[in-house]
Amino acid sequence: MAKARPGPSSRRGGELPLTPRTVRPAPTPHRAGGVRLRAAALCCRAGGCACAVGAREQVRCAAGTGGGRAGPEPPPRPRDRRSGAERAWRRSHPRLADMSTAAYYLLSTLGGYLVTSFLLLKYPTLLHQRKKQRFLSKHISHRGGAGENLENTMAAFQHAVTIGTDMLELDCHITKDEQVVVSHDENLKRSTGVNVNISDLKYCELPPYLCKLDVTFQKACQCEGKDNRIPLLKEVFEAFPNTPINIDIKVNNSVLIKKVSELVKQYRREHITVWGNANYEIVGKCYKENSDIPILFSVQRVLLILGLFFTGLLPFVPIREQFFEIPMPSIILKLKEPHKMSKSQKFLIWLSDILLMRKALFDHLTARGIQVYIWVLNEEQEYKRAFDLGATGVMTDYPTKLKNFLHSFSA
Repeated sequence: MAKARPGPSSRRGGELPLTPRTVRPAPTPHRAGGVRLRAAALCCRAGGCACAVGAREQVRCAAGTGGGRAGPEPPPRPRDRRSGAERAWRRSHPRLADMSTAAYYLLSTLGGYLVTSFLLLKYPTLLHQRKKQRFLSKHISHRGGAGENLENTMAAFQHAVTIGTDMLELDCHITKDEQVVVSHDENLKRSTGVNVNISDLKYCELPPYLCKLDVTFQKACQCEGKDNRIPLLKEVFEAFPNTPINIDIKVNNSVLIKKVSELVKQYRREHITVWGNANYEIVGKCYKENSDIPILFSVQRVLLILGLFFTGLLPFVPIREQFFEIPMPSIILKLKEPHKMSKSQKFLIWLSDILLMRKALFDHLTARGIQVYIWVLNEEQEYKRAFDLGATGVMTDYPTKLKNFLHSFSA
């Protein structure tokens, strides 16, 4: 018979019967946690076991001896809080259950996107830095005020500046001898009665304007004047060095764009000049030639802005342009005879007006430092509608009428 190890009593001088202690084998790992703990406790009492039993950790002892190694219990499975009926439905309709889960996450994402888009639409400076406005224009004289003087003449520009216009709008072409002139039409048939193109003549060969010209944006109205000479752009710069000027580059001509840029630099007018055209390519060339001069939105960019606005993406997109210049489509109805227009034409005009004239859009753009100009308005009800929608400025053929309206509107 093997001799038992002396117990703790022997050190105090007492003798205990040498009875061997039976050690039970450790339970297998797949047994329940309670069995493991009891087995581990028995192993420890057997002596020499270094394993510890924690409150959150269940321990097993290898081979029932003291050389066991502690190991963590696998994490418990999360409790299924769904009702029995819901679990049964999911088991019987797995595809529908997956679709409902996907729809839940989709709607959550869409809701977050809409909330973020609405917030940035109202407060765009949370994401974008506001553009610096070097000048602010409410009163813009279209072609110098084509309803009160002959369009694009020095007399028209002088009259508009005298009554206090904030900005002059004009159009530019280039002659055969590369002089930049102020004229709306490339072909001079309408304005001079001579069927010839500006680019085919030297500046000294240009014919004078007719004494009476139709006002394009006012039905059955003509304007007359004595100053009928086509001026050079540099003359306008010299005469009005402190007046902001809106330049419409009328033809896609790289030489014209370069010459206009050189004149703007020469007269140090980058901070009070804006240029561009409805054509996307012309605007791109202008920006490439001189990025210090603010640019207008082309038609293509206006349509893009509308698409981004109605899809909620506009608040997230950076904008390069600084002047959003658009027409008010409803004025077309007064320029044409409504009874001669088809229903589809009237519908397109109505739809265009609904899509373009959006106060939320104008407010967002102005909050980002982009000025909104609406052209060409010649009636008081049109002025009022534009400013009520949040437009920065209005372009008109009648500077005096707009000045009187602004005086009463602000009062």
